[in-house]
Amino acid sequence: MARGGQRDGAGRPKKEGPTEYAGPQIEDASRLTPLEFFKAVFRDSEAPFDVRYKAAQEAAPFVHAKLAPKEADGDGQASMADDWDKVLSPAAQEKAQAKAQGRKNGMH
Repeated sequence: MARGGQRDGAGRPKKEGPTEYAGPQIEDASRLTPLEFFKAVFRDSEAPFDVRYKAAQEAAPFVHAKLAPKEADGDGQASMADDWDKVLSPAAQEKAQAKAQGRKNGMH
């Protein structure tokens, strides 16, 4: 009378490993830039999430510029962050809008 031991079909099913990702389908790779490649990867719905996420991280510097440090660093040069404070901030936009409306109404 045998007890225990290995039996066929017993236990937890084996975990299937991730399938290998072969990359995006690119027709003409001869003139492919890094940005185009990363875009193709993160737009590929067949790619695993972690691969798409990494491609998006790598593509970000090609697409989005970093803000320069503020003038407070003492170099005397203006930066994009200074433009935000003076031109692009909601308060500055409201001020410009009020100024434009004042001109429409004949007020200076």
